[in-house]
Amino acid sequence: MIVCVCYPASNRDIDAVIDEGARSVEEIGQRCRAGTGCGMCHDELRERLEARGCGANPASRDCASDLVSIRSR
Repeated sequence: MIVCVCYPASNRDIDAVIDEGARSVEEIGQRCRAGTGCGMCHDELRERLEARGCGANPASRDCASDLVSIRSR
Protein backbone atom coordinates (compact mmCIF):
# COMPACT_ATOMS: atom_id res chain seq x y z
CA MET A 1 0.00 0.00 0.00
CA ILE A 2 1.32 3.46 -0.88
CA VAL A 3 1.48 5.69 2.21
CA CYS A 4 3.07 8.81 0.71
CA VAL A 5 2.09 9.80 -2.81
CA CYS A 6 4.30 12.91 -3.06
CA TYR A 7 7.45 10.83 -2.66
CA PRO A 8 6.17 7.33 -3.33
CA ALA A 9 6.75 5.26 -0.23
CA SER A 10 4.90 2.08 0.63
CA ASN A 11 3.96 0.78 4.05
CA ARG A 12 6.92 -1.60 3.76
CA ASP A 13 9.29 1.28 3.00
CA ILE A 14 8.02 3.22 6.02
CA ASP A 15 8.21 0.20 8.31
CA ALA A 16 11.77 -0.43 7.14
CA VAL A 17 12.99 3.08 8.01
CA ILE A 18 11.28 2.82 11.41
CA ASP A 19 12.99 -0.53 11.94
CA GLU A 20 16.29 1.14 10.98
CA GLY A 21 15.89 3.82 13.62
CA ALA A 22 13.50 6.59 12.53
CA ARG A 23 11.61 7.73 15.63
CA SER A 24 9.50 10.64 14.32
CA VAL A 25 7.71 11.84 11.20
CA GLU A 26 10.63 14.19 10.62
CA GLU A 27 13.17 11.37 10.82
CA ILE A 28 11.12 9.29 8.40
CA GLY A 29 11.22 12.26 6.00
CA GLN A 30 14.98 12.58 6.37
CA ARG A 31 15.47 8.92 5.52
CA CYS A 32 13.04 8.41 2.63
CA ARG A 33 11.35 11.81 2.03
CA ALA A 34 7.91 10.45 2.97
CA GLY A 35 5.92 13.15 4.71
CA THR A 36 7.94 16.04 3.31
CA GLY A 37 5.46 17.02 0.61
CA CYS A 38 1.81 17.86 1.18
CA GLY A 39 1.59 16.29 4.65
CA MET A 40 -1.48 14.15 3.98
CA CYS A 41 0.39 11.05 5.13
CA HIS A 42 1.48 12.43 8.53
CA ASP A 43 -1.35 10.68 10.41
CA GLU A 44 -0.47 7.35 8.80
CA LEU A 45 3.23 7.85 9.57
CA ARG A 46 2.40 8.61 13.23
CA GLU A 47 0.17 5.53 13.40
CA ARG A 48 2.95 3.36 12.04
CA LEU A 49 5.37 4.81 14.60
CA GLU A 50 2.91 4.20 17.44
CA ALA A 51 2.25 0.65 16.27
CA ARG A 52 5.96 0.00 16.81
CA GLY A 53 6.01 1.67 20.22
CA CYS A 54 7.37 5.01 19.00
CA GLY A 55 4.49 7.20 20.12
CA ALA A 56 4.34 10.71 21.51
CA ASN A 57 7.58 10.42 23.49
CA PRO A 58 9.87 8.05 21.56
CA ALA A 59 12.90 8.98 23.66
CA SER A 60 11.34 7.29 26.67
CA ARG A 61 10.99 3.96 24.88
CA ASP A 62 13.21 1.59 23.01
CA CYS A 63 10.90 1.36 20.03
CA ALA A 64 11.50 -1.23 17.37
CA SER A 65 14.81 -2.25 18.91
CA ASP A 66 13.94 -5.91 18.65
CA LEU A 67 13.06 -5.73 14.96
CA VAL A 68 15.53 -6.61 12.26
CA SER A 69 15.43 -4.81 8.96
CA ILE A 70 15.57 -6.91 5.84
CA ARG A 71 15.81 -3.87 3.59
CA SER A 72 19.12 -3.59 1.85
CA ARG A 73 20.70 -0.27 1.01
